[in-house]
Amino acid sequence: MLLATVLAGCSDDTPADSEAAATTTTATSATAPSSAAAEASSEAPSSASPSAKAGSSTATAGCPVTAATLEKAFRANIKVASAVVLGKGLKDVSCHNGWATAVTQPTNLEPAVVLFKYDAAKKTWAALVGGTDGVCRDTVPADTATHLKGCQN
Repeated sequence: MLLATVLAGCSDDTPADSEAAATTTTATSATAPSSAAAEASSEAPSSASPSAKAGSSTATAGCPVTAATLEKAFRANIKVASAVVLGKGLKDVSCHNGWATAVTQPTNLEPAVVLFKYDAAKKTWAALVGGTDGVCRDTVPADTATHLKGCQN
């Protein structure tokens, strides 16, 4: 019974694109709690653990993310939005392990890279900094920076 409760708590961390699966899981648990609990406890060591780990890492990472979502985060940070010209919007979005970068499209100016961080507790993205050089330096872990466009400088 305790294992079923723990697994039910993990289902809240499903990624946005699998909300239907989470709804189905919740509905199944609500309609047949005793059989679901029995199945969960008998399968927990072999099948539930890998699925739970994969689901929670995807949810906490926030990836993939769209340019539109990052533009909202960009505009929400007045300091970054006033220092960097967005122009036609963001392009070349890259996302890895809760970090993202995107490139601005200003007219008659050099494009800037904007760095974003995903807050898993709030399930939101935040713009941290933007610029033309070194936006990831001293902020993004080195193993993550290699996966993000604009972080190699």
